[in-house]
Amino acid sequence: MRRSTAISAMALLAATSLVLGACSAGTDSSTGGGVNQQDAKPREIGGEDKVYKRPTVPDMGELTTTTEEGPRNYQNMISATNSGANLITVVALQPSVYIGVVENGAFEQQIDGDLMESVKVTSTNPQTIEYKFQKAAVWEDGAPIGCKEIYLQFLVRGEETGKKFTSASAGYQDIKEVRCTDDNKTATVVFDKPYADYRGLFSYTGNNSMLPAHIFERNAGIPDITKLTRTSPELVTEQAINAYTKDWLGFKPENAISGGPFKIKSSDSRDVTVLVRNEKYWGPKAAPSQVTIRTNTNAQSASQQLQNKEIQVVDTQADAPTAIQLKQIPSIKLIAQGGQTYEHIDFNMARPLFKDNPELRKAVATCVDRQAIVNNLVKDIDANAKPLGNVMFMPNEVGYEDHYAGVGEGNVAEAKKVMEAGGWTLGGDGIYTKGGTRAEFTLSYKTLDRRHKSWQLISQKCKEAGIQINSGQKDKFHDGELQRGQFDAALFAWLGALNKSNFSENYFSKDKGGEGNYNSYSNAQVDTLLAAANSNLDYPARVKQLNDVDKLMAADLHTIPLFQVPDMAATEASIGVCDSSGKASDVTFLNFQGGPTWDMWAWCRR
Repeated sequence: MRRSTAISAMALLAATSLVLGACSAGTDSSTGGGVNQQDAKPREIGGEDKVYKRPTVPDMGELTTTTEEGPRNYQNMISATNSGANLITVVALQPSVYIGVVENGAFEQQIDGDLMESVKVTSTNPQTIEYKFQKAAVWEDGAPIGCKEIYLQFLVRGEETGKKFTSASAGYQDIKEVRCTDDNKTATVVFDKPYADYRGLFSYTGNNSMLPAHIFERNAGIPDITKLTRTSPELVTEQAINAYTKDWLGFKPENAISGGPFKIKSSDSRDVTVLVRNEKYWGPKAAPSQVTIRTNTNAQSASQQLQNKEIQVVDTQADAPTAIQLKQIPSIKLIAQGGQTYEHIDFNMARPLFKDNPELRKAVATCVDRQAIVNNLVKDIDANAKPLGNVMFMPNEVGYEDHYAGVGEGNVAEAKKVMEAGGWTLGGDGIYTKGGTRAEFTLSYKTLDRRHKSWQLISQKCKEAGIQINSGQKDKFHDGELQRGQFDAALFAWLGALNKSNFSENYFSKDKGGEGNYNSYSNAQVDTLLAAANSNLDYPARVKQLNDVDKLMAADLHTIPLFQVPDMAATEASIGVCDSSGKASDVTFLNFQGGPTWDMWAWCRR
């Protein structure tokens, strides 16, 4: 899911928290979406940013879309809820200083010009950013959108407060102060130390956005949050913490209000969510009058609904037979493009089985046949797919280096050698034991056909190597055991972004801010290097630091990257994205902004 979950110049060089996710993107040059490619020379900090303005487009009536996992929570910035599934609604409701844009086939971060008058770096020593909000920008209840929304994130996402509010602190902890002026329509943010990926703060492109501060004030019983500091006792009362971490769960009408083109009409936080136009939105009117989001976990079923014209858009897990079928239908447009999500296996380093037996982790990483998994599950969607060799960079990013050569080659004989060198003895049942400990564990994963097939391939091969791997398939694994660290090993995907700073949330030691570090991995060198990379404005040096982090993690083998997941979506071919002149282009896919519907406000019939 993470989301993550990242786009730009200085942002293209890295950053934002990953989102726990189910998919990412393959490559299909026919989609016009382009490959996610980083700039080798990103623009200087404080450089001129492009401004995105939503176009005025014709009314296109009602739309229905399906997604593999329905949106569940308005609050997507705490560890318990952070999920790619929530993005489809979050990006339609919550303001974001920067938004991701596909321009000329490339992903960029651009200022949301409907929300912001300007974003300027007024000083680099100390780094100071001035955010000016449009005077007309308001929440659906009429409350202004502005500095208080920035101030709220500054308060709750400091180094210490971030732990209490269970939110990623990367970047936010480096903010020294926020000054609100101009009737709270101007925010001046001053940093203690440089933060390279400042464009990802308060923005979807960093798996962040802005929540209604006045709703927090009301629910927390705080008259004015700008009168508080991070050490104010009023901030960390149970009532205040609940106002941020609990009151925004689900889509309660009194709390889940909109500051974007759409608002929530209804939601069961699982199977059906309905969005309608937000009549208080000050920018151009959204093209669809209503968008119904339905959950369908079966790619074939969702594809049939699309062919039957029951739905207009399907966002689904990558499924080879479905992709092959959809490519042959002229009335349907298949979307598949290189993205940020990767599938991986994480060992729970809090469990003695893996913490105390590194040879077991190595043996599993030796018996797993990653190429067989790719061949069976990915190749028909992305012919160029191969086993992944890095978790910091994807193969279609500048900076990618393969640090997992020799890992996951399905070498049963070598895996047995590793086990026996570690003191394990092969039993009469074909499974190794050592000191009363059996080489047996459960691989947990969300109920999903692709993941179940992965488990079958993994367990069959490793059984030959004397390691018993059981299936821990569960419908709500992501929402429960995964985020609580209640698993032996987990098979899931991280949905990342172009920005890399909030890799910290996933790979920092827990006591260093690793809110998303579900498998309790800890390496002091990784902590140090990631912290340094977050403040490094030298692009080549930062890429080296991130690759050094990846090398350390590859040596520890706490995670086994499997492959870059192909994202898959499809629309009616008649649907496009229009500019104000009426010219239509193909629908594109931004996995860190909800998938194909990230810009549905600008859709049109062509």
